[in-house]
Amino acid sequence: MPDSPVERTLEAAADRHDVRVVAARDVGSRAWNLDHAGSDYDVVFLFAQRPVEYATLDGYESALEFSRGDCECQGWNVRRFAELVVDSNPTAFEFLHSPLRYREFDPLARLEADVGDSFVPIALYHHYRSLAVRQYRKYLQGRLLESEGGDLAYRVLEDRGDEYLVRSADTDVDVDADDSDENGTVQSIPKATDDYTEATTDRTVKRHLYVARGVLYAQYVRETHEFPTLDFPQFLEEVTDVGRDGDWVDADFLERTRLLIERKRRGEGDAVVGRLFEPKEVRLPEIDPSEHADGGVDRGRVDGFVREALEVAFDGACLD
Repeated sequence: MPDSPVERTLEAAADRHDVRVVAARDVGSRAWNLDHAGSDYDVVFLFAQRPVEYATLDGYESALEFSRGDCECQGWNVRRFAELVVDSNPTAFEFLHSPLRYREFDPLARLEADVGDSFVPIALYHHYRSLAVRQYRKYLQGRLLESEGGDLAYRVLEDRGDEYLVRSADTDVDVDADDSDENGTVQSIPKATDDYTEATTDRTVKRHLYVARGVLYAQYVRETHEFPTLDFPQFLEEVTDVGRDGDWVDADFLERTRLLIERKRRGEGDAVVGRLFEPKEVRLPEIDPSEHADGGVDRGRVDGFVREALEVAFDGACLD
């Protein structure tokens, strides 16, 4: 893409920050194959500084942010990227596995081949599980705020016409269960009251897809200890086969997700669709560390990547 919006943005970032951009990949809707004609670009790039900067007190830059037009870019120093990979950072692994590459780099391709599935499964499981819960609570699940002060008082479990079935907001659960009340915190609140106001929701196609992606990726990592395919429509086809012999993939959940994908790709990401997922569908269990905390990336291999990246970026010369 010699004269693409992404390439022009990368060149501008390199000039402004005096770095060499060695690799760039998409980590947004284009990588997930959920884009449409008006989609912007969500780019992560890797950069190298002149080697002398790594030895200075103030010269080292671990990360950069740069925007231009419809390109939103986040940059990682190759050294910082190495630290994230060793820590099984999910965003770093999404970058590593992205199918949409704007600027390739041989040392990165070799690292991907060597460590692409060497993450600690429980780290990714918790990330995607938390992603689903946060998105659900903030955007999809109804909330009642105290009329005075606006503090969160209740999370809505069910809309029952003239009243809400709610659970107290201070209950320590990941997503409020609507099928039990062990702590006695579920109650009914009439809608005709001045004590509470309903918080704004964002029950759009794109918010539902964030939740669905978090739920399904978490389940997939838990069951397979492999990194999920970022192309989300392709992933749904793969996960159907993987889950065929188990009960962790719900066919109806997948079908609702497929319909959301169709609408997102038609440019209807901001369309309001109500609440299509129930709390119990988003609530995922804790998992046993003894079964899911194995693996991890070899630090020596990643150190080798950093050395090779600097040598290639600067043709082996220690520039000052």
